[in-house]
Amino acid sequence: MSRGTALALVFALIAAPAFAALDAEGYDENTIRPSDIPKDAPRFDDYPATPYAGPNAAPVLGDRRSRMYRTQLRGWAKEKPNFAGHCILATWGCGTGCTQIAIIDARSGKVFHPPGARTNSVLNVHGDLLVEGDSSPRRADFGALQYRADSRLLVLIGMPDNRAENRGISYFVWQNDSLRKVRFVPK
Repeated sequence: MSRGTALALVFALIAAPAFAALDAEGYDENTIRPSDIPKDAPRFDDYPATPYAGPNAAPVLGDRRSRMYRTQLRGWAKEKPNFAGHCILATWGCGTGCTQIAIIDARSGKVFHPPGARTNSVLNVHGDLLVEGDSSPRRADFGALQYRADSRLLVLIGMPDNRAENRGISYFVWQNDSLRKVRFVPK
């Protein structure tokens, strides 16, 4: 056996565990799938909100992060509330499969960058879990964020804040101007 062939064989043996076997659809055992959603998962109807129909306030760009993303936030602040009654869940891209997340209070203009959910990476998520959601052309979350204007529940599928220990399905509730995690299904 030549030295090159031996090196290739050693590399293949070392690298093989890093590549999981794929099923017929191109997914592996680490894929976040519809079957991972628990039967007793939080539901949108469990966390009602009254949709706001008044005028939107200009976004308050008082902190460094808000000033850094001021163009995105100003554009989103013109949209109608799409989350928790009076909030605008704003998203924009931050790289391949990555989404930045902010929440704008349409009544006050206050901008929130929720700790634990400032970004989401969509990696190895089954396509059946990705929904189209609202019709805003600004939406940039690949369908991995599920939310409604008449509910305070936010379902985040993927890897919040790009942390491997957060990978799975996270259920958050908007309460007292912050997101509170009410359930997590790791994957």
